[in-house]
Amino acid sequence: MLIPSRMNRTALLLCFLSLGANAQDTAGSNTPAVDTNTPATPTPAPVDTAPPPTGATEAPPSREEDPCLAEEEDEADAEVLGALRLIINGENRALANVKLEGLERIPEPVVRELARVPAQGPISAEQAALILQRLARTGLFAKVTPAVRLSEGSTPVLVVTLEEQPYVASVDIEGLRSDELRDVQDELFRLPPYSFDEGEDKDDDTTVRVRIETREARVHIATTRECPSPYPPRQLLASYKQGQFHPGFVWRGLPGALERALDEIRDEGYQLANLEATLTTDGRLVVRVDEGTVEAVEVQGVEEDVAARVREVLGIKPGDVLLRSDLRRAEERLETELPFLALRDVETSAEPATRFVEERGEDGVRRYRPEEEKERSRQRKPRNEEVELSWEGLSGRWKHGTEDAITTQGRRVVVHVSPRDPSFDVDLIPMHTQVTGFAPGLSGSMKLWDVRNRVHLGLDAALTIPLRWGGQRIPGDPERTSFQRRLNWLAGAKLQVPVLRLAEAGVQIYDFTDTFDRWRMGAIDSYIYSALLNRPDSEYFRRRGYTGFATWRFGPKWLLGAEYRRDTYDSLVSFSPPFSLFRRDSAPFPNSPVDEGRMASVVGRLEYASDAGRAENVGSLFRNPELSLLRNDWEWPERTAVRSLLTVEVGSPELGGDEEFRFWKVVSDSALYVNTSRHGGLRLRLRVAGGEDLPLQKQEALGGWSALRGYAFKEFRGDASLLASAEYRWGFLGAFADVGSVHQGEAGWMDPRLGVGAQLYFGDSVHLSVAWRTDERASLSPEARLFFVRPF
Repeated sequence: MLIPSRMNRTALLLCFLSLGANAQDTAGSNTPAVDTNTPATPTPAPVDTAPPPTGATEAPPSREEDPCLAEEEDEADAEVLGALRLIINGENRALANVKLEGLERIPEPVVRELARVPAQGPISAEQAALILQRLARTGLFAKVTPAVRLSEGSTPVLVVTLEEQPYVASVDIEGLRSDELRDVQDELFRLPPYSFDEGEDKDDDTTVRVRIETREARVHIATTRECPSPYPPRQLLASYKQGQFHPGFVWRGLPGALERALDEIRDEGYQLANLEATLTTDGRLVVRVDEGTVEAVEVQGVEEDVAARVREVLGIKPGDVLLRSDLRRAEERLETELPFLALRDVETSAEPATRFVEERGEDGVRRYRPEEEKERSRQRKPRNEEVELSWEGLSGRWKHGTEDAITTQGRRVVVHVSPRDPSFDVDLIPMHTQVTGFAPGLSGSMKLWDVRNRVHLGLDAALTIPLRWGGQRIPGDPERTSFQRRLNWLAGAKLQVPVLRLAEAGVQIYDFTDTFDRWRMGAIDSYIYSALLNRPDSEYFRRRGYTGFATWRFGPKWLLGAEYRRDTYDSLVSFSPPFSLFRRDSAPFPNSPVDEGRMASVVGRLEYASDAGRAENVGSLFRNPELSLLRNDWEWPERTAVRSLLTVEVGSPELGGDEEFRFWKVVSDSALYVNTSRHGGLRLRLRVAGGEDLPLQKQEALGGWSALRGYAFKEFRGDASLLASAEYRWGFLGAFADVGSVHQGEAGWMDPRLGVGAQLYFGDSVHLSVAWRTDERASLSPEARLFFVRPF
């Protein structure tokens, strides 16, 4: 069992050794001294069996009679430390009585009842030791000083001088905000854990004893619960109840109470907080809280011109009150706004514990000031060691050392950074289409950082290899079969120039299988359903050529970009038989042809995302006029947000393409997210797209997932489309409705079509969707898919 730090057995033994010295001084020369060298043999101390007089308190039990007290006996000590005895003239002597002195405000009967002090003796030395221990554990006394008083010809008396804990009549806490005052008040005047049903938080007194015997390679584990302390009545203790202060004694003393209050203030996030206190003779306690201000900000690991930029982004200045949340937000800003620097975690030892020292003035005023406690040197454990584990002990071990990139030294904030090393990123491409078969590959990127934030260089590459599994081919056309099994590759380089707000400027060259249907369904979902069901819901073509691009970012929310694209297009045909786990006996997926030849165009784009942050990278490996460069994921935002994309593409032979590719196209895709709860809200989407003289691969179509759900894939085709979607989410459930129409040349706009459905969410992106069409071909059987990403 764990013994309170202020009361251990060694101190108790020394205490009773001093009793003998006091007895020798007070008894006179003719009175024998307490013999501490006499062997502990013998005769047990006499026990008075007469009933106690009226009003007397029952004599305290011995350790053998009280199992709770028996737990206090340390197993190792019991082997070497015998029972304490009071021996005078070679005889075991009992104490005649226990006399309490020094009490001022606390009634003596209350103290005797708490410590189970009998009204009269005899009292053995062991019982006296237990009484002293109970007195110390009440928490009512700052000092418990025992002495044995011997008078000639009389039985010795145990005189205990008690110094009461400070009495507080009123409290004034200065320098603390009202919203944090309540918790500090509760910690300052914490009450004993009387019981669970009275609304008090009871500390976990469970102790796990682990005995490790290394010589015999054995481990013994036992769990015990500490015995309850003799808690004093509540009316004696200072406390707060519903914001009202009740005068009384400070349980276990003001130094400990101030330590708890300071810990609470620091737990609230005030990293540099401290406090002092004054207790006047009339019981007025004044606690002055210093929330702690920063004296200086230091940046280590980079030169001064870069350090100045770090201090600017950090947002913490000398004179600021430092909160833990400030450090967290500062670290996030450094990571997002200065990606060319790496935060370097350094190992720091735990902050030294703060203890409060009491100073008493000549006028009787008590002053309490903080003082850092030096960490004690650790001693090696013996071969057979017993380790006591408790929640408090474990938490102390966890807090012994930490690793942080932003630390505090005194009242200085120190930021540890270093130039960022080249960063690498490699991703698997599990490509599966009905025009290539299974074509796994890798994509990778590397970025070289300039520590002075002038120019950063990025390199991109991707490669997929179509495998000849399943005997797939194009019947009667081995040359086309071989063409579609060629390697798919891409390589690119780009620069980032922050001073020009240039997020990227570069070029890509490529020869790969591509699609313009990623706004309908994400790549991974298309690959999965192609491999499972022969239903990729994407049409593919071969595209080879190069793209030059430049993208400017004006703040975190706005993006402006331009591209020059010069591509050669080829049609692709689905292999036969279909290469899929199921439905292999079905017809090959119909992959529509494209207008073949060389197409040259310029693309301008404008994007806005109200919830965008300062991302390290802008852009995409596989660039597409239909998709955003600012937001590559469409997770449900944490707050109400607007995301919008506008692109304009113009194709012309004057740009380097074939004569037949003269067209223009506009795409506008916007979404509004309105949060109504933590995991619920409304999602609205409006997409308008169309153009003139569009090539087949650039034309619009509705039907299929995320593009008029419930209808067949690209069931309605034309040169322009209008799609509106509304979806409401209640936690893990959702419902949606899609309305769409397509402009079909001279026939004009078709009648709007409505699709409805429901969704079951397994997170923000993963969801199971079911959808029904509502036209004359409607049926009770819905379309259903499980999706892993959202395209909008």
